[in-house]
Parts: sequence; C-alpha cells; structure tokens
Amino acid sequence: MIMTTTSMHIKSKAESVNNVQTFIVAGFCLVLTVGCSRCEECVQNGNSETICETEFDSTDQYEDAIADQEANGATCTVTGAF
Repeated sequence: MIMTTTSMHIKSKAESVNNVQTFIVAGFCLVLTVGCSRCEECVQNGNSETICETEFDSTDQYEDAIADQEANGATCTVTGAF
C-alpha cells in the first residue's frame, strides 16, 4: 500500500489528537486521586488550622485529631473533598 502525503498527514493528526485525549484523561484521573483528600478547617480563638487526612497514617488518626480539636473548643468544618 502506498501512502500519500495527505494520508500520512491525516494519520499524524489523528495520533496527535489521540495523544492529547490520553493526556487529558490521565490528568483528570490524577486530579481525582490527589483531590480526594478529606480536610477540615478548625477555628479557635481566631486561629485556624487545616487538618487533612493525608497527614495521618489512618482514617482513625485523622478523625481523632479532629475530635481533639473540637474537644478543646475549636469549630471544625469540612473544606476539602471532591
């Protein structure tokens, strides 16, 4: 089969579009994976602290940290989750 310059150009464009689509899908998956961390903003006496689940080894440790802040009088609200 003989490929003309036009058919090679079209094939090249199709490959480029496919590569861009793959890149976009991979980027979207990365954002979803990274952005799924739960975070809470805890405010007490005008000071605020953001506590995120990724900072702890387990979900239980994260929830204990939030509970400790609230037991000390802080008001914690959810700030980060996709």
